[in-house]
Amino acid sequence: MITKETEQYWITFKYNPKKERYELVIKSRIGAGYFGVHTKYNILNDDGTVIETRKITKEVAEFIIERFIAKGDTEAFNIFQSELFNGVISSNHIDISPEDVCHQLTNQEQSFTATGAKLYYHWPIFKKMAETGYGSIIRATMTNHQLCSSRCPYCSTISRNKKDSITLDEAKAFIRKLYFEQAEFNREKFAIYNKLYNKQTGSDIRLKGLILSGGGQPNLWPYFSEFVEWLSKLDIDLGLITNGFPQKISEEIYEKFKWIRISITPEDASPFYPNGKFNEQYIPATIKHNPNMTLGFSYVFGPWTDDDIIKRLNDTCDIWGVDYCRMLTDCNLIRSSQLFAHKELSERLFQLGFIDVDGNPLKKLFHQFKFHGTSDEAETLWDKGQCFLQVYNVFWDTTGHEDNGYSFCYPCDSITVLAEEKTDGIINASERRFNSEKWGTVKNKEVEKLYTEPVRPFFDPRQICSACLFMRNNSVAKELMKYNDYSKLIIASNIEHVNFP
Repeated sequence: MITKETEQYWITFKYNPKKERYELVIKSRIGAGYFGVHTKYNILNDDGTVIETRKITKEVAEFIIERFIAKGDTEAFNIFQSELFNGVISSNHIDISPEDVCHQLTNQEQSFTATGAKLYYHWPIFKKMAETGYGSIIRATMTNHQLCSSRCPYCSTISRNKKDSITLDEAKAFIRKLYFEQAEFNREKFAIYNKLYNKQTGSDIRLKGLILSGGGQPNLWPYFSEFVEWLSKLDIDLGLITNGFPQKISEEIYEKFKWIRISITPEDASPFYPNGKFNEQYIPATIKHNPNMTLGFSYVFGPWTDDDIIKRLNDTCDIWGVDYCRMLTDCNLIRSSQLFAHKELSERLFQLGFIDVDGNPLKKLFHQFKFHGTSDEAETLWDKGQCFLQVYNVFWDTTGHEDNGYSFCYPCDSITVLAEEKTDGIINASERRFNSEKWGTVKNKEVEKLYTEPVRPFFDPRQICSACLFMRNNSVAKELMKYNDYSKLIIASNIEHVNFP
């Protein structure tokens, strides 16, 4: 056994006799001690391309742990061949641009992921923002608790606390403020913009789409069914992101959702995949081949991915009636490594016949091209130090709720995975937790401040979000707030799920 301790993690390398393999386990020292299990690593050429994926052995484990401390908890598993041969950690930086990746932005990607394209449907709230300085929260995501039984190596919130859960009354109060009270506020204070929005969307300016997410399985929250029943009486589009379905939950409750996205974990990371196969897990009959719901898969590509699972993802889409499968890379990687991973994913999908030579998807699998921004882009985009997601979106995470009796809201869900390589070669690894002192906006009990008070920066994104994954969304929001003649806006008619990110 090899052990190491860092400021954020306990690192252990040991043999697991039950699974007959060596495992490198990273366990968070913060929160409840969640952990991720690594069994493989990538060997890279000096140009950054992957030579092969190998199992972690005792001989290489110590070197990975050294790189872990120097390069961060995700970059440690991408090792240059020359590094391993010489036994010396290098400061190699390989340049790669997005144009080096074969990819096409399709209607699928714009409908089922956050590209900013859906914001045009909501243009009156950006006109309101430009002319009054007040935001309009039309989208929200909630993490009602922090429970998860999976051990994903790329977990974005590995440093969370199992006890950070909220009550049903707290959940309802949050929605009432964004739904009923916000609508009344806009009818009274911003009647002109509210009328424009009503004409455009058919409702007052208020919460339009809500996603239940976080913690791996939001449907393990004890009030899940009761809350969904209550929500279903409101005119809100409901979405659910989960990596599994507890069998004690009534299957009928899932029919209340407009869409459900199932996170497919690395198969050796989930305890509820029978025989270690994601496609053998329990899935409610009410969501299979349901014409009234969009059902999707989400899969993170990495060293744990082989051709077999990609093929089974495609096959299972047809068997279960899944509408799409988005594939993306580990967002904890720095930009260059992430782009190389995207390039490898694109090439793998082409070799397997799932995309054409130009990157167009040929079946239900599509490649989501999501990657970190740069400092130069951040300086240009946020020239006044204001994140624009905050104008229309809120993410409530329950971190800290057990200790404080409240928790914080954030502009988005991806701040936990912001990893950045500085010009001096130093890597700022992702925090993999929601840090309210760094990114928090308002307390959950005060969410109304996001629309009853003028928009202001709670932090400078140029300083702490320069690796932002949602720069396209920010750019579209900024563009819409500068529009001169909204009557000339060209709004695509084929994009789905316009009330979601």
